[in-house]
Amino acid sequence: MLFNEHWLREWVNPRLDSAALAEVLTLAGLEVKSLEPATSLDLSAGNRKRLLVGRIEAVSPHPEEDRLRVCRVRVGGRRPINVVCGAPNAAVGLVIPVARIGVRLPGGVIRKMEIRGVVSEGMLCSAAELGLAEQSTGLMELDPGTLPGTPLADHLELDDRVFELGLTPNRGDCLSIRGIAREVAVLTGARLRITDPVPVRAGNPEVLDIDLKAPAHCARFAGRIVRRIDMHARTPDWMREKLRRAGLRPINPVVDITNLVMLETGQPMHAYDLDKLSGGIVVRLARNGERLKLLDGATVRLKPDNLVIADHRRAVGLAGIMGGEGTAISDMTTDIFFEAAFFSPQHMLGKARRLGMHTDASHRFERGVDPAGQVAAVELATRLLLDVAGGSPGKTCHAVAARALPKRHAILLERGEIPRILGARVPSAAVQRILKRLGMKVSPANGGWKVTPPAWRFDITGQHDLVEEVGRCNGFERILPRFPVSAARHGANPEAAVSMPRIRQAMAARGYHEAINYSFVDPELQQSLLESGPGVRLSNPLAENMSEMRQSLIPGLLGNLQRNLNRQEVRVRLFETGNVFERNGRKRREHPRIAALATGMAMPRHWGEPARQVDFFDLKGDLAALLELTGDAERFAFEASEHPVFHPGQSARILLGIKAVGHLGRLHPMKQKLLDLDVPAFLFELDLSILEESVLPKFRPLSRFPAVQRDLSVIVDRGVVAADMLSLVRKTAGKDLKLLELFDIYTSERIEYNKKSFTFNLVFQSDSRSLTSAEIDTVTAEIVKALEAGVGARLRS
Repeated sequence: MLFNEHWLREWVNPRLDSAALAEVLTLAGLEVKSLEPATSLDLSAGNRKRLLVGRIEAVSPHPEEDRLRVCRVRVGGRRPINVVCGAPNAAVGLVIPVARIGVRLPGGVIRKMEIRGVVSEGMLCSAAELGLAEQSTGLMELDPGTLPGTPLADHLELDDRVFELGLTPNRGDCLSIRGIAREVAVLTGARLRITDPVPVRAGNPEVLDIDLKAPAHCARFAGRIVRRIDMHARTPDWMREKLRRAGLRPINPVVDITNLVMLETGQPMHAYDLDKLSGGIVVRLARNGERLKLLDGATVRLKPDNLVIADHRRAVGLAGIMGGEGTAISDMTTDIFFEAAFFSPQHMLGKARRLGMHTDASHRFERGVDPAGQVAAVELATRLLLDVAGGSPGKTCHAVAARALPKRHAILLERGEIPRILGARVPSAAVQRILKRLGMKVSPANGGWKVTPPAWRFDITGQHDLVEEVGRCNGFERILPRFPVSAARHGANPEAAVSMPRIRQAMAARGYHEAINYSFVDPELQQSLLESGPGVRLSNPLAENMSEMRQSLIPGLLGNLQRNLNRQEVRVRLFETGNVFERNGRKRREHPRIAALATGMAMPRHWGEPARQVDFFDLKGDLAALLELTGDAERFAFEASEHPVFHPGQSARILLGIKAVGHLGRLHPMKQKLLDLDVPAFLFELDLSILEESVLPKFRPLSRFPAVQRDLSVIVDRGVVAADMLSLVRKTAGKDLKLLELFDIYTSERIEYNKKSFTFNLVFQSDSRSLTSAEIDTVTAEIVKALEAGVGARLRS
């Protein structure tokens, strides 16, 4: 929400400067995200005297340059000045900004110069040259009646500041100058200048019939016919500047007035070309499959739960979101119909987002507008339109379904709840004063007050909300810190538990950075990557590409990789922990997972380390280090397998006993191409619950007897995996085997084709006696037999 300070101070003028006002608003929960000058112009005294309003009195061609003209401009003083100008709209009588010699503009200092033989005594300025617009096609035109010689900063009130509020969704009442002014008045004690507009006297008796066929969704609709308006009238400068500082571009008098009323009162409005309407107004639900072309040119297919504004022939607008192109006003319009309605926030929620839209109107209606402010908005818009573009107004049309309007019921606020929730006492007089200034009706009740919130405060539904309002407006910063009075208790922390910080530290120690992604993903991308069934759909998604709950952490990490590679980060190590969501019929289940991704060089660049790319075994080593947190990594096994995400030849599943608890591998080439990645990526995903508890280490005294080592080399088929052989050796060797290491894998022409050699180091040691060579030889022979029987191994000679 953008608004300028001068506009706010027309409604409430506290004795605070801009910075202090911003602090008051922020401390009250209306965060001021930025506070900026209304212009980048230099507003020093010297500049103000030379940057003036001027009127062009004569225009003549430049004697030496066809594209230029010489303008005689009145800027106050005894004589006009000559300015060489190339703007296409320079014309006699035009009132424009004039920068005289010495003025500092964003583009530089204006100097007296001779242009192709003609002396120019300044510059006629466009809005872009003044920093008041991003681009311009000609001179900035000002109000025709402005006195030449007036400082431009005074005429446009440029010594202003623009506030940007970061409002939470529950504070829709502050999406207007009126709402912010109410807050400032309560917070500072300043007088609030709110006056209802004086009803405009009808110039003709015309009305338009309004039929509310969906009163539960639209309980009030007000409007007015205005005939014979001048669409070529110019929006006055004061209105243009208010709109510009609120982030809106002036368009034409009618649109500018509806935007101004929305910004000032919080009530969105719309104007129809009356000649394009057939009969009266009907507010109804859309027919299934009904189509409507909107003002932005898009055609939407409506569903039966879409509310539309229709005439007696077809839908003419999407209620609370955007008007239709078929009844849009244009330069040829002379008669209009103003609309201001109340649409139920419960109905409006998510309707615009479902269509991929977000408008200023939908933003306000979803949060709730004052259900009693529609007639006043129409009156204000009518008054402004008559002042700017003339016209003859008809009578105000007003349809209301009183039973469907929101009802505000009294809430009991117990006096004792305030110190209990806030931790501080607030005097009863201050409580009543705050609530009354917030527009609430307050009456005494046993042990407290009965409080009825105003119609515009949809966020106040219970006693806790009232306590929050009291604390917020009294000042949370005035609550003194106190130590808790409850008894401290030591919680049980099982020794075997592996905490999340420890898991994160283990990944960080391996060089990984933690990523945090949304749990919402693009369903098409998720289906393309995982080749899984439909996931858990969101009923009210933020956007279509965030409409399904993730079934894996991998899509999020791959999205992170894309963004890093696009920013020339070629060595990427990321991990994420979080829940994934599975759908099993009507049941939905959540599972905690951890996933990691690695790509780029295996090690950071270093003069003492040869460069090489990360591979499958680097990632497997990082995963093995993570599994060591369990205290018994040997329980886990890796088994070659296929997975839709991974390369069929570089993929494995992680087993805990016979249960698969995760997968790792290289990203499948087709998925890599789908994501437009030009480097291979290696990933793993693991059930996080298996890391949450570890096997505690047990003390074992050191043996007093010597250890005996044996190296064992065997030849096996190339398809045999080391894990199977290690398992056989451990089963056969017995309890005296203290250490087993695979330290060499050898393939060469010296051994048979399609064979490979494994070399193991075995360390034997007994806790009760010295082992003899004969005993070791016997055990070694049994190991060889077991390997021969299990995997077809034979001793290498």
